[in-house]
Amino acid sequence: MDKLEKKLMDASENELVMITNVDVDADQKTHLANLGLVSGRLIKVISKQSKQMIIHVKNTRVGLDEELQKVITVTNELKNIGEVVTLDQVAIGSEVIVEKLQSTGALKRKLMDMGITKNAKISVRKVAPLGDPIELTVRGYELTLRKNEAQEVVVRNFGKE
Repeated sequence: MDKLEKKLMDASENELVMITNVDVDADQKTHLANLGLVSGRLIKVISKQSKQMIIHVKNTRVGLDEELQKVITVTNELKNIGEVVTLDQVAIGSEVIVEKLQSTGALKRKLMDMGITKNAKISVRKVAPLGDPIELTVRGYELTLRKNEAQEVVVRNFGKE
């Protein structure tokens, strides 16, 4: 572990971190991957109470015991490059740059086909009252994403129009 990495159990409440390693056997790794706990995934610590922790990952809250918290290594290095959030959390009028696509398979291909790739500039135009859908401008084109699709796009804030 380098100096920016730490065990998940050492993360504080409301901290946004990225998973860098999950040190478990193959069966557990598959189970955790199905929950979205894979290397490179952004998670947010919702609450910590005694030896229990609740995290937010892929639009789901997951409870973790102390044993799992010890085997998951995370980093908060993202704080050094500006505010990093998922696209569904961006305010209307904000301009962001795509840092990473968290999804895999068909959804990742769909997002990339729409022009949402690393370092693409996105402007959030409108958000429906309940947050779904979200209207964006990407590479001069206007498109609409569902909230669950926007949650798979990690972006860095860099200003408002």
